[in-house]
Amino acid sequence: MLGCQKSLTNYIVLTLFLGLSGCVAPFVIGGAATVGMLATREKGIGGTFSDSGICSKVKSNLYNFNADLHAKVSVSVQNQEVLLTGVVQDPTWSSEAERLTKGVEGVKNVLNNIETVGEESLGSLTQDGWITTRIKSSLLFESDLYSLNYTIETSNGIVYLTGIGQNETEVNRVVEIARNVSGVRKVVNYVKIKGQEGAATEQQSESPTVPAEEAKEN
Repeated sequence: MLGCQKSLTNYIVLTLFLGLSGCVAPFVIGGAATVGMLATREKGIGGTFSDSGICSKVKSNLYNFNADLHAKVSVSVQNQEVLLTGVVQDPTWSSEAERLTKGVEGVKNVLNNIETVGEESLGSLTQDGWITTRIKSSLLFESDLYSLNYTIETSNGIVYLTGIGQNETEVNRVVEIARNVSGVRKVVNYVKIKGQEGAATEQQSESPTVPAEEAKEN
């Protein structure tokens, strides 16, 4: 019976962690146990619900503007900082999505990584989902990592990392894990070190971006 309970606990933790991105609101499984897990995240329970509320409002704004824009753009929020990813065909939609996001109360910063070249196929979307799941699963089973503090988004093979790392060593480990997943083209790291959460992340295209191919050669 104990073995069954342990397996169930591991399954619940994995399911919760894989769902803690985008606009998925925290849910209660096993009462205090899940609330306790959320409380261990650096942003705490209040921060988690605040981010979920912001995310829902951003998605609502995108949908009200254009249902296709809503479908093509992924939104994730960490500590009131919004990450936008996806591929759109209309070159004006990227700036429009950013404007709609900045108009949501509580948003401190917008990381706009929406691409306007090419188009995501069903195959690429499936591959992106597989990459994200693989990275999240790998982080979960790293005993020396606070995996719940990280959010992973993948678009066209590019992995975007946000969240709060305990220290630089931990963040580097997360980046390394992401780099070595098959299908990853490059990794964009927006993770902040604990204690620096209040600082706005500058929108950059080169410094936080690490091609996966180069990483594997080094």
